[in-house]
This record gives sequence, C-alpha cells and structure tokens, in this order.
Amino acid sequence: MRAIVTGASRGIGRAIAESLIATGAQVSVCASSAVPDVGGAALCARCDVSDEEQVRDFFARASPVDSVVINAGVIERGPVEEFTAAQWDHVLDVNLRGAFLCAREAFRQRASRIVAVGSISGTLGTPHAAAYNASKWGLTGLMKSLAEEGRERAIFCATVLPSAVDTEMLKKTPFPPLITAADVARVVKFLCTEAPFAMTGSAVEVFG
Repeated sequence: MRAIVTGASRGIGRAIAESLIATGAQVSVCASSAVPDVGGAALCARCDVSDEEQVRDFFARASPVDSVVINAGVIERGPVEEFTAAQWDHVLDVNLRGAFLCAREAFRQRASRIVAVGSISGTLGTPHAAAYNASKWGLTGLMKSLAEEGRERAIFCATVLPSAVDTEMLKKTPFPPLITAADVARVVKFLCTEAPFAMTGSAVEVFG
C-alpha cells in the first residue's frame, strides 16, 4: 500500500504515519512548517495544504497513492468579539480548504481510501473555538458528501472524531488529555486497511 499523511511532523499525524509504516506501507508525509523527520517514510516534504499548487505538487511526487490521511490542522482560540477575520481565514483555510484540496487530488489519483482526522468538536460547540469547531463540522460534512460521490467508484471515505488527545495542540486549550495519539492512529490504520466498504461515510468517534 502507498499512503499519504498530511500534518505528520508531530502528534496524531506522526503517530499515524509511523503506524502505517510499521505495516510495510510506503508512506509519504508532509507538514507546513518544516520537512517532517519520520523514519522509514518514502517521501518527506514541506507542504502548506491550503496552497493549491503545493498540494498538487506534493501529490504528484507521492503518486501513485492508495490511501490518503487528511490530518493537517490548526487551532486559533479567542472570544468571538475579539477574533479577527485573519484568524478565522487561517483556521478555515488549513482545516477545510486544505482538506478539500487534498481530497480532490486523492480523487484525481483514484485513491481507494480517504480518511480525515476531524474532532469531537465537530459534533458540539465550545466557547472561544468557533472557527475550529466550524471547520471540523464542515470537515465531517465534506467527507460524508465525498463518500456518496465516491460510492460508485469504490472510493472509501471516513472521518475520525477524537476527543482530547495528548498533543501540543491540546495544550492551547483548557481541556485535559483523555487519549493518546497512538489510540487515534490505531483507528485510522483500521480505516485505511481493514474497514469494510459498508463503513464509508462514517464519522467514527474516538471518545475515550
């Protein structure tokens, strides 16, 4: 299997990449801030997933691909009356526009499985996280729509909705860690490798 994992420099993305590599998969990884250092990866590259040309170039370098894990994400927190349009745009550009751009390339390359890492925040509301939560609600809707679009072409699409994962991103919030990145990686690996097509369109809660 050949796979792509975005946002793989640390946390959930890195755990997913390492988990897939351990199965013998050829895994290409990217991150926006720097080239991720993931041992055993077939390709490590810098890619801002909100940039159309960078996404197209990264997927072309990683081609062909069977499974795509859309994981790259950012968070900006603050009360809505103080939140800037630039902050809003940054969160939606990475978390939702980036997911669209990556999913589009996955469809173009005829990948057989696309798994997005969302959040339990895509099912509820929390104060000071309007942009993040909106992006994750949108991500679930995007993936459910793509599951229907890909059904006749046998393209499996699903979203994983973790709760509070022990990562650097979580430290920017008031929430205590409940699960580990490895917990999420196990679920993503299952969806990328073993999950039956009957699960396409699923939003799988990992809410330990």
